[in-house]
Amino acid sequence: MTPRSSAVGEVLFGLAAVAIRKRPRTLSLTATSVLSTLERTGPRRLTDLAVSEEVTQPSMTALVKQLADLGLAERRRDPADARVVLVAVTAAGSRQLREIRNAGASTLTGLIDKLDDQDAGALDAALPALLRLMELAGESQDERTPAPKR
Repeated sequence: MTPRSSAVGEVLFGLAAVAIRKRPRTLSLTATSVLSTLERTGPRRLTDLAVSEEVTQPSMTALVKQLADLGLAERRRDPADARVVLVAVTAAGSRQLREIRNAGASTLTGLIDKLDDQDAGALDAALPALLRLMELAGESQDERTPAPKR
């Protein structure tokens, strides 16, 4: 880790914390993460979700029940094996995620709009690198999330 990457990492972490603090409090961070995982990877076994979110299976069972009661996730049979129950994000869950993401983005947009032209231009120039960071983050998340069992 270089001093430059450390400084940039600290700033990005700080900005993420600002966006998270300003998010709607309708769901816990873990619930939001579960919905995000389901949206990104598709329906999952409950045990796989517990591993990927680093929580116990009983905790994940309770969380999935809560999400299902809110209409944000649903349990369904695996078409490849009817004995297996999968958890999937619903359309309402995807809408909820969009609202959460939009709220966080809006917080950051408000800050960006306060920058002078030179600083705003520097962020524009950094956009390709920031997009690549998002790709790398997705790849590392996918490595942590177990592949669906078939």
